Amino acid sequence: MTKVNHKNERLKLDWLEELERDDSPSTIDHKLAALACFEEATDYRDFDKITVEAVDKFIEYVGKRPTRRRTNVAKVNSAKSFFQWMVMDERIKGKAARKPINALRLKRKDRTASRARKPRPIATIAQIKTAVEAMPKTTAIERRNRMLVAFTLVSGARDGSIISMQVKHVDLINKQVHQDPNEVDTKAGKQINTWFFPVGPFFIKEVEDYLAYLKAQPGFSSSDYLFTSRLRGRDENNQFCIVGLSKERWANAQPMRDIFRKAFIAVDLPYFNPHSFRKTLMALAYEMELSGEEIKVWSQNLGHEKLDTSVNNYGPVSLDRQRMRMLAMHDKPKAVHDSRTALIADVLAVIDARERMK
Repeated sequence: MTKVNHKNERLKLDWLEELERDDSPSTIDHKLAALACFEEATDYRDFDKITVEAVDKFIEYVGKRPTRRRTNVAKVNSAKSFFQWMVMDERIKGKAARKPINALRLKRKDRTASRARKPRPIATIAQIKTAVEAMPKTTAIERRNRMLVAFTLVSGARDGSIISMQVKHVDLINKQVHQDPNEVDTKAGKQINTWFFPVGPFFIKEVEDYLAYLKAQPGFSSSDYLFTSRLRGRDENNQFCIVGLSKERWANAQPMRDIFRKAFIAVDLPYFNPHSFRKTLMALAYEMELSGEEIKVWSQNLGHEKLDTSVNNYGPVSLDRQRMRMLAMHDKPKAVHDSRTALIADVLAVIDARERMK
């Protein structure tokens, strides 16, 4: 029978009220699971009696579990945030909890290893074009699917934003996508001003064609969602079937991911999820060898306030490209001397001029 510490359970409920203000249900589930793990490791002792010894048991318990270091670090951080909340909410005294809370961390090597990522292939513009070209374009659903893949690349938007966009949010004349947080599910409720990425006329034409198709439908409204679920009806035999598109948006991005998977597998390519297209766009930025201002503009177009978010999270350079660029530098002539060399040259020129004047 599973043990239950009723005092701890009441604290969890209070913390849950705080979490629900900011975190998604899935994030909350992970944080509560971390607390359950802490209780198991410490034999369900009271949370307000936290000690360094209890923390050490928890750290040891987490380290023995057959999970990835990234998961272990997240689990420890979740537990730490709970006890920090207890201090802020005056459930425990900060002076007594300072050392135990400070001890809630894995070793540095584990924290560093948790940030390591296996390199994954990034779709090229040509591969995405191949997938879209192979997708049928007869029915309303097939048109929607083609547009979905093309628009994800053109806009660079996140999947959650895309499935919540309405037709009015796309301005074809100015090649702009309005990501208004009051109407679009943007990350952290940010206002994002996006203009079409320069990925080629083929993809922009797909966007134009689909919007023209939607506007030609009876009962069309600019407030209709760009991407909607399938509409069910009955055929001539009174059997249920898909008869077109409804007015209802998807509840989540899973249907979108399913469409992407099917599109790439159909042309014998690996599955590239919608979010990975943002990495494709950063790879394109490198290929275009943009200026400092242009790369900052590109980053803002992705919705990033800081350039390092684009470069570090979405712009990893592949090993092949790293090798190519590094080896190319061996044969690249130095265009200018460094400042110290230039200064020395100027000083020598002045001395030489004075000598000639004597």
